[in-house]
Amino acid sequence: MMTSSILFFAAGLLTSLSAIIIWRDALQRHGKTGPSPANRIATLLSIAIGLNIWAIHLLNSVTAEGINFNLATGAAVLTLLVHVIYTIGILRHGIQGLGLFLLPVTSLPLFLVPILPDAHAANWVHTSSLLETSHLLLSMGAYAILTLAAIHAVMQIMLDRALKKKQLSTVVQALPPLMYIERHMFAQVKAATLLIAISILTGLLWQWVELNHLALLNHKVLLALFSLGILVLLQYKRHQASWPTRIASQTVLMAYALLMLSYFGVKLIHSLLS
Repeated sequence: MMTSSILFFAAGLLTSLSAIIIWRDALQRHGKTGPSPANRIATLLSIAIGLNIWAIHLLNSVTAEGINFNLATGAAVLTLLVHVIYTIGILRHGIQGLGLFLLPVTSLPLFLVPILPDAHAANWVHTSSLLETSHLLLSMGAYAILTLAAIHAVMQIMLDRALKKKQLSTVVQALPPLMYIERHMFAQVKAATLLIAISILTGLLWQWVELNHLALLNHKVLLALFSLGILVLLQYKRHQASWPTRIASQTVLMAYALLMLSYFGVKLIHSLLS
């Protein structure tokens, strides 16, 4: 556990360093042209991803029998997925502006993983079949993508409010353009909606195949369904152009909060109380 803790900490430091580079570049530019730090950020994050994978491997999270997660390893894997998606986005689409808030936020779990509740306790997620494993991975992918959308939503709210008040602080000026943020946010919402829908279906199918019943009133299923319904409604309203930017962003954050409660809320409460 000591070795994995050091690896998680090192990955957190590299993530924090990447965030510092992005913020320094954004605050110094202000319309100036110059070399982009995208390659340096991608390199640092690639190393952080490698360290994170190594640390997760040392915790024996993936075995021949299936996947074994506790709260700590679950947070580490979700952080890993977010970093992988973001790094690919930097290399292919140049979305480094998202890292202004994403990287500081995702560095925290890496520092906290060794001391999270259940970090040294028994597993609370154990998969024993391909169907259950697929459900878990789809759910994590949906959460990771919706995390990116939620960060975009926060930036959109900040920028929209600043533009209306005509108070462009240094931080606001460092943000990507509003249309850029909105375009990426809705692309991620669409992908997350699809993954959440498939993960719910695979979860219910697993229950039927393995347990011979459907636990529709389970808190995880209900919260995931509420989150899915909100995202579907958001895309319908966007198609009709009937919701302003602020409401759309708040809706994304509401769906994200419900999904986070579905995945972590009850488990975290139980861990803290036990």
